This record gives sequence, structure tokens and C-alpha cells, in this order.
Amino acid sequence: MATPGTEIVELETGVFARLHEGLTNAGIIVGDESVLVIDSLRVPSFARDLIKDVKDITNKPIKFVIDTHSHWDHSWGNEEFPDATIIGHKNCYAEMVDVEWNEQWRKKVTSSNDPWSEEGNIVNITPPNMTFETSMQMYFGGRELDLKYFGKAHTSGDIYIHLPNEKIVFTGDVAQDGGVPYLGDCYPVDWPETDNKLAALPIERFVSGHGPIGNHQALQGARDFIHNLVNSVKSAIADGQNATQASESVINQLTPQYGSWRSFDRIGENLPSVYEKLKA
Repeated sequence: MATPGTEIVELETGVFARLHEGLTNAGIIVGDESVLVIDSLRVPSFARDLIKDVKDITNKPIKFVIDTHSHWDHSWGNEEFPDATIIGHKNCYAEMVDVEWNEQWRKKVTSSNDPWSEEGNIVNITPPNMTFETSMQMYFGGRELDLKYFGKAHTSGDIYIHLPNEKIVFTGDVAQDGGVPYLGDCYPVDWPETDNKLAALPIERFVSGHGPIGNHQALQGARDFIHNLVNSVKSAIADGQNATQASESVINQLTPQYGSWRSFDRIGENLPSVYEKLKA
């Protein structure tokens, strides 16, 4: 029986998306002798639920964990996999060993009054112990996995797990099907070009860090959203608008097309920081 609120979808034999309504998704790939997990989730108790769900699928041990990026809701379960090789981008590692960065996130988590807030105090933040710079190939259970880095976007170390033969990619938080990604510590100068590379992958389905499984058209839609967002902020800057005016005009411009997307109602919180980065 899967964890309440989750749905486990078998995309191909041995390749699963673990979707968690309103929370963070994960991936599960079953190999010949072991299991690979994509994203360890937000805090250790969530990782333990994920481990339990893996045991419902197979009794093979989890030997690999891939962090799509450093954000707490994707990587703070890492400590629950002491025997696994944890793989991430070298920038993901750098962010996860940054004391100040960790403290900011910990404060944010512990002060949010969410059911898991208390756990944020005791998390032992565990960075990847294997990193790469541009790409890495794995052969797992006879299956080719291409780990790719296309540049900064949602964070400085977002990676994609591409299964070329199955035409599937796990995108972390860079692209969602009908959802606005968190923009708080993003890289808006780089993100559009990174998205162009991601959307050019020859895939039929993608599994995002949040929300439903999408098709290639939805992946292109996610790219277009970032392009439209960045272009709207740039034109507001060119018009001499300040951060508050720019946020308002960008929201007005994007609402007709994207107003119904998940988390669009929260986009205003981080538009001023996107404005400052693009202005700089």
C-alpha cells in the first residue's frame, strides 16, 4: 500500500514515477540487483516513506540516489540512504555544504508551521558524494541513463535524468506540466537558454519534481513560460519601471495565459528578486 497521497506510476518495466499530490515527486528505477531513486524528498520521515514504497515494489536494496538539485524538499532525505552512492551536480554539492545557505533554508522550513517543520531542526544535510560537471552516463539494469547538466536555471546545479531509449526525462523543478516553479534563488539570465536545451531532448514524457507527468508539448510550454516571464521583466526594466511596478505589469501580462497554473498565485513573492537579477 503506497504512502497516503502518493501515486506510483509504472512508465516502463521497472521505471516508476512516485507522484505526491501537492508535495514533491520522486523517481524509482529497478535494476538487476539494486534500485536507483531520484530525489530523496523533504525530510527523513518522507524518505522513510519512500523507502517503504520501494520495498512494496521490490526487495532489492537502494544503491543509488540522484539529487536533481539542492533544494531541501528534494534532498533533505539523503541521510536515510547511508549505504547508497548519492549523485548530484558539483554546484549542488557546493550549495549543500554552504553553511549560510543551509541556515537560510533551515529557518524557512522550521518557521513555516508545516507538519514537517520540527524535523527541519534535526536534519543532517547530506550532500552528494559523487558529482559531475556536464554529463555522466550510467548503465543500470541494462538501461542507459544520461545525466545531463545544461547550465544554471532553477538553481545553479539542476540536472536531468534522461532515458534515451524510453524517451523519458526526469526534470526536477526546472520544468513542470502546468506549474510555476519556485523563483526565489533562480538564475533568470541563464534559465531561458538552459530550457531551450532541455526542451530539445527527444522525449515523449517527463516527470517533474512537482505535479503530473507531462508530454513533450508540456515541456515546451514550460520553456515558453520562462521565456515569457524573463522577456516581460526585461521589457518592464527597459520601460524604467521599478520592482513593484514591474511585478504588477508582469503578472498582468502573464495572467491570461498562465493564471490557472499551479502556484501562479504566489509568483509575486519572488518577482522583485528576478527583477534585481535581470537589472544587474
